[in-house]
Amino acid sequence: MANYATNIFHVRTENRTDLDKIEAFLDDTFNGFVNRLGDSVDAEFTSRWVYPEEEINKLVESLEAKEKAYIKILTYEFEDEYVSFRIFSQGKWNIKL
Repeated sequence: MANYATNIFHVRTENRTDLDKIEAFLDDTFNGFVNRLGDSVDAEFTSRWVYPEEEINKLVESLEAKEKAYIKILTYEFEDEYVSFRIFSQGKWNIKL
């Protein structure tokens, strides 16, 4: 049986089109919950073993105003003692492993 990592996701942006896109993408792509409030979206979802890099990169590339999006993602999987914390700000990722 595969180990599943938990992902805690937060994004804030003033671009309503991007918020719509993010909310729909997370809801369609992952098994979890998505909550939108004002100019932010919070979500918690699972991924297999580690941070879902391919999927999140696809999401970020689809955004109209990447430079205005502020994204934080905490991923953890206790069994393998895996933790990753990533912040996307001003069009760049800051990754803390």
